Amino acid sequence: MSDLEYLIGVVAPRLIGLALIAYSFLLVYRVRVRFFAVIRGLVVISFITTVMLLWIFETAFFMVGGENHAHPPFIGICFVVVTSWLSVWTVAITTKYRDYFTTSAFKKWISAKPVNPITAWGATGILVLVAALVADTIGERDSGSSGWLLAIVLGYLLTSAALGVAMPISARRRGDLRKLNPKEKWGMALLASSWIGIPSTEYFFHVYHAHAMGAIYDYAYSWMMFVMFVFILKSVTSGRFTALIVDAEVEMTEQGGFRSYDIPRGVYLFEDENGGSATNLFVELVTLPLRPDVAIPEKESATSDTLAFLIPKGLMITRVFPERIREEHPLQVTPIIWLTESTGDRRIPPTSVALLTDALIRFMEGNPNSIVLVDGIEYLLTFNDFTRVLKSLDSLNETTWITKSRLIIAINPKAFDSKQVAMLERDRIVINGEEGLEELKHSSNKLARQE
Repeated sequence: MSDLEYLIGVVAPRLIGLALIAYSFLLVYRVRVRFFAVIRGLVVISFITTVMLLWIFETAFFMVGGENHAHPPFIGICFVVVTSWLSVWTVAITTKYRDYFTTSAFKKWISAKPVNPITAWGATGILVLVAALVADTIGERDSGSSGWLLAIVLGYLLTSAALGVAMPISARRRGDLRKLNPKEKWGMALLASSWIGIPSTEYFFHVYHAHAMGAIYDYAYSWMMFVMFVFILKSVTSGRFTALIVDAEVEMTEQGGFRSYDIPRGVYLFEDENGGSATNLFVELVTLPLRPDVAIPEKESATSDTLAFLIPKGLMITRVFPERIREEHPLQVTPIIWLTESTGDRRIPPTSVALLTDALIRFMEGNPNSIVLVDGIEYLLTFNDFTRVLKSLDSLNETTWITKSRLIIAINPKAFDSKQVAMLERDRIVINGEEGLEELKHSSNKLARQE
């Protein structure tokens, strides 16, 4: 290989790849709070870091005149095993264990169930690495040429690939994953191929070919790794690898007037066939300040708490297009999250119940005394089973009470059977339509209490 061929075929792809890695780290740093709040973000950055270490080692090894441009086989085996395990971890947390997609939820799950398919497969990978290390230590310096070791590493790689295919198919059959459109299928196929293709390429060229057959083709290897790595880097900017963190703002619309009521903290279930009562209450709570002569509770509380009580911040979750909501109601800056399959800012797909739950919890924890409206439960049930949605709603109850927030859940009772309605009503204050709303306002009228 001439110097020019060496530069183009070996050095260039690695240097460009390392530059892209540096750029991806910059992107991650800018959104680090949202990125590292999601376990998939940690996995993908671990994958990128592993590739970076390999390329740095390869570049350094070549520069000092590594024979045949081949690094020690144990390095390649480590790379294949680690990246194969990370690929399985990514698929598992996206399909079978997607309820634990946030870092905090995943840590709790791991603490409760330290022995699980993800950790078991990782432990299996460690055994493969121990076998490779032992083979290298006892004198088989050319450990890659050992047929038994090559077979073990190949088995781990192929099984990882099989798991990566089987888990999404299984989740799809259970109804946990929605049917993808052609564009989404193509994108996911490229991403999945890259995740498993990178360790496969390393195995073929640097674990098997270079040491079992005594030949290496760095020109093809380097550019193949680079092209597949580009698809991995695109994941860094994907919403799948970040949490949704909403910044709250106080509504400053000039409606005029005040309200004399303020509903107590807690979880409210609005049963309304028309679905308007919950929205009307939410709009009034976040746009109309309390009358100045209303007694403020907790006199010893900070000024910021008092202001949050007088003019609470709100968050709306809805199936209705947000701009339509703003046209029909005086909401200018109140954040609205749209439940939709289309991608975009402040949009959550109906299949991502865990993402929705995490966004609501983060909002209430960051904004005590806030008002949260969740509309579109029926839409969520077209993509998820009832038990999963109910579990998500139940997990919000504790946060609502701790943060002194008001969580308003709107449903059309006719869309559920009697057993489901009873389960939704459990541990929630039930409000029946406009009539129930008026009763709630009357019972929450603070001026009437003072009189």
